Amino acid sequence: MNHLAHAWPYVQRRGAGVDVDAYAVAGTSLPDWLRFIDRRARLRPDVLDAVNVNTLGDVDAGGAFAALRDGAQRHHDDDLRFHTDSAFDDVSTRLTHAFRAVDAGLRASTLGHVLTEMLVDAVIIDADAGVVDDYYAAVAAVDAAVVADFARRATGRDLPHFEPLLARFVDAAYLRLYATDAGLLRCLSGVCQRVGMKAPPASTMSIIAAGRHQVKPVVERFFAELPQKNGGQA
Repeated sequence: MNHLAHAWPYVQRRGAGVDVDAYAVAGTSLPDWLRFIDRRARLRPDVLDAVNVNTLGDVDAGGAFAALRDGAQRHHDDDLRFHTDSAFDDVSTRLTHAFRAVDAGLRASTLGHVLTEMLVDAVIIDADAGVVDDYYAAVAAVDAAVVADFARRATGRDLPHFEPLLARFVDAAYLRLYATDAGLLRCLSGVCQRVGMKAPPASTMSIIAAGRHQVKPVVERFFAELPQKNGGQA
């Protein structure tokens, strides 16, 4: 749910004029894209460790495959760092309690965790106004067929809908909605709809607003080494 958190280190260097492979940026989101298409198509760390890019396709695709693998590995490394962090867990727990207080029928723990991840990206957007444009520009620059080929070979799954999904992901650009509490609630409700969960009511925008402030110091610590383009702090 937090695409920018995984891609930001690459995007920052790309935005600073460093030649960063767009496939590495795409690779950071690949594990999440696969969850939308086929829940059995998992690019777990052990799967990535077993990937030998030299055997996956033609020579021209090798560099792209290696970048995709590296980006996907960064996704998992970040998840391990985020999800085992006590401050991240504390925010997730606070949000869980807040959702539970609003409506006992909500899957509060799931909402608390998902919203915490989304808020990480929201705080990054607040710190770096150009990050969304740079991220989507990178994803739009990759050849969807190459990304799909890597994913199919690495997971052993057919993934017949991968290319259209990637095109819809770029066109929807829903990360832009994270800039406002109403937009974040809309995206959170969309997640609930996709997985068959009860969506939170409009009144929970106050939870989102409070969550922004709670997540900000966590993001500042996670990404302390990264300069902010707008001159502010994450």
